[in-house]
Amino acid sequence: MKQYHFNKLRSIFQSNFKWNKSRIKFLTDFVTLIILTASIKLNRISLLMNTGNKSESNYRTIQRFFKLYEMNYDDYSRFVLMLLSSQSKYYLVMDRTNWKFGNSNINILMLGVIYKDNCFPLYWELLDKGGSSSTQERKKLLTKAIKLLGKDRILGLLGDREFIGVQWFRYLISNQIEFHIRVPKQIKVGSSLKKHRRTIEYLFRYCKENVKMDYPKPVNILGFNMYVSGMKSSNGFCIVLSSKSNLKSLEKYQMRWTIENMFGAFKTRGFNFEDTHMTNLEKIKKLIVLISIAYTWCVLTGLWISESIKIRIMNHGRKQRSTFRCGFDYLTTFVRKLLSGNIYNDLEFKDVTKLLSCT
Repeated sequence: MKQYHFNKLRSIFQSNFKWNKSRIKFLTDFVTLIILTASIKLNRISLLMNTGNKSESNYRTIQRFFKLYEMNYDDYSRFVLMLLSSQSKYYLVMDRTNWKFGNSNINILMLGVIYKDNCFPLYWELLDKGGSSSTQERKKLLTKAIKLLGKDRILGLLGDREFIGVQWFRYLISNQIEFHIRVPKQIKVGSSLKKHRRTIEYLFRYCKENVKMDYPKPVNILGFNMYVSGMKSSNGFCIVLSSKSNLKSLEKYQMRWTIENMFGAFKTRGFNFEDTHMTNLEKIKKLIVLISIAYTWCVLTGLWISESIKIRIMNHGRKQRSTFRCGFDYLTTFVRKLLSGNIYNDLEFKDVTKLLSCT
């Protein structure tokens, strides 16, 4: 029974990834085991992978995959997009996460797609440096997304204060990509030729605390006429720059937090990504594919559960458990059954694995 269900799961991955049989087996095993173990530590996964082999042999198999396999990353991007909705329009969100392992900087620039209030990884780049991304690095990711989706299916781009700049804005505007990007309160408003320019927070000097304000006319920022919205809180100003209209731009910008939640799921609230001892950037890039598939399965499972079971809303207005956490907990039990051969409900198996099928 166990082998039957694993073979069925592998066939689903085979229909989405045109890899050879051994690579599909590895993909299936690795994805299910990082869900079961909540870990990406290779030595731990090797203990459970293919129990007919010694763990040392499994570990060498894992090492060979990350060292030798030439991965086509577009296979993953097409896969995740087909799982969501092939005809929908999406907001994209760009952000960066980083940490240090020893003297090595692990610095990831990520472009995600938002679907049903959740962010899904679409494209990413490992930066061989610490600190902020460059315009060229951002353009590289967004150009891929435009090619995959087409401009008509991109509702807009969301980003934090890192993602500003003359060349970057020029690229977005010339490609007709609407954006809602937070800007620092010290940024200047008006033409650089004018004396005594004001900072942007001056426009919101009469704004009451926790009251949103849309400035009524476009203003000149970095040489472009754009729209701004802002809100003052006890933590200071949140000011959002928009390229076409500031209608509900603060609400749209708030969706940026979906990528923060996704990073949390990758890290301490899910797969403990920061525990990796990998420092080779190309190997980490491959590892993100495997984590992203596991994460996507968890979120889609959580959405499937929420459609049939009402998830409790707490007094602070948020769910008792996140969509990811609901799916993650469910799939942990599901994979444990799968490994032990205790899957006895074929309908449940079909429902859960169908979430990974693009057909």
